[in-house]
Amino acid sequence: MKTKIFLSVLSSLLIFLSSCVKDDVYVNDTAPVSDIKLVINEVASNNGDPNPDWMEIYNPGDAEVDISGFGVYDKPAAIYTIPAGTKIAAKGYFVIVCDVALAGSDAVHYAAFGISSGGESVFLVDATTAIVDQVDVPAMPLGISYARIPDGGDVFANANTTQGAENSNTNEPPLLIASIIENVNDNSSFDYTVTASDAGGIRDVKIYTEAGTDVRITEMAPIGGGIYKYKFPVMTAGTTVKYYVVATDETGKKSYFPTTAPTTPLTFTVADGPPQFISVTPSSLSPSDGQAIDFTVKVSDKTGVKEVKLYYALNDALADTKISITLTTTDNVTFTGTIPGQANLTKISYYLRAEDNSGLRTYFPVETVVDGVVISPFNHDVASTWPFITVAPLPNYAALILNEVCGLQDPDDDWIEIFNSSNADVDMSNVYLVKDGLATIYTTPAGTIIAANSYFVVTSKVVAPVVGLTAGISNTKNVKLELTSPQKVVFSSFEKTSTNLIGGHALNGSYARVPNATGEWLIRTAFTKGAANN
Repeated sequence: MKTKIFLSVLSSLLIFLSSCVKDDVYVNDTAPVSDIKLVINEVASNNGDPNPDWMEIYNPGDAEVDISGFGVYDKPAAIYTIPAGTKIAAKGYFVIVCDVALAGSDAVHYAAFGISSGGESVFLVDATTAIVDQVDVPAMPLGISYARIPDGGDVFANANTTQGAENSNTNEPPLLIASIIENVNDNSSFDYTVTASDAGGIRDVKIYTEAGTDVRITEMAPIGGGIYKYKFPVMTAGTTVKYYVVATDETGKKSYFPTTAPTTPLTFTVADGPPQFISVTPSSLSPSDGQAIDFTVKVSDKTGVKEVKLYYALNDALADTKISITLTTTDNVTFTGTIPGQANLTKISYYLRAEDNSGLRTYFPVETVVDGVVISPFNHDVASTWPFITVAPLPNYAALILNEVCGLQDPDDDWIEIFNSSNADVDMSNVYLVKDGLATIYTTPAGTIIAANSYFVVTSKVVAPVVGLTAGISNTKNVKLELTSPQKVVFSSFEKTSTNLIGGHALNGSYARVPNATGEWLIRTAFTKGAANN
């Protein structure tokens, strides 16, 4: 069902609330027009989170229509052909889910394109590719569709979604999407986000929390795209927290999460969490012959850190031959220890383990265990999975910093900027850019030198024989990028998650370290490609 509708003349207001999606707008002024009476009845863009994009075809006639071989697209190259035998009953609907990832595994049932939440045109064509219908979709936030009111009519409006059902303008409560809070521990605060949308507008979204005698109703902060955020503070282990969320639209109608609220809220109990590694800094990633490696490690834990140990093994030695070093500390936060100097070309594999006063342990790198089985790339019992340093007069990789990332530049181009923060040239031969911990999307050619205090930009839009990024970077979706040495040691990284850099960056914006090279990653409205971030 839909809430009160605002006609499409108001849709320009939603541009501010929507995030730009990687998509060039296609315009077709030359294609023939079909005389078949079908319409694109409703369109929704959800950026793949929490649901994929979709479009709804409606048959306003009094007879069934066979749409075998018909197609939909935002650009002709991405046309999705409707399977043979598909029919739409009189006054019936046909919904097409549009998602590149889903289409990659099932091209029969899913269209391999997305619908831009920033606005674009979508097309329905018959089996001869003549245009049956074209809709110019405006910007729309998460959870809102662009729909004909009534079905098959000439007037479009921004509305709450009614996928495969009658479009209407009845006033209903907002759409509220939230998740159950789980796995909270006493070692860190965390951001809790929900999504609320209503075609008539959201008045506010509030969260109720009750921890003992501390009862609060707090307005959640809108951060764009229909997303609202509340930061839970660090809490004491054993604390039980009751909570619920309520979204109110401009007419006063409310939706609750959970639906049993406010009578029966949800609860979580804060656990005693394992210690957390804040940072691990070796003094050198390329030590020379006989040069010791000093490790500076920061660890936090609410109950106190009992000890931090550094383990290492040389060359191809197995894990059971590892050597341990107990790190020292003066403040129970910063711990230090040293691996003795080794000969040139020695491979030093290492990891760290922290233990708190409750006996809980954690590892660096992160080790994930499910039902007693290690499922993470790192396994402290398998030395070949440990990070390593090779002793040799290697380039100063530690000076190379991922400094700026752009997922959408006009004309269509993705790029990654690397900065040499040192006062000397650095040989970048065979340095890797790795995406999402799996795919190497760029390898610097042999002989690549980055000058002192200079920038090196890798783009997706190149002309052969130049080699660029082999995979794109979304300006809105989650992504992890790592810069590694030829030995696959990570020395700089960038990551967008569901709780940081919310909404992504706009066209010709970027994610950038501010201040330049040293600061936190921020969303910028204008990129500074190959130059210092302001």
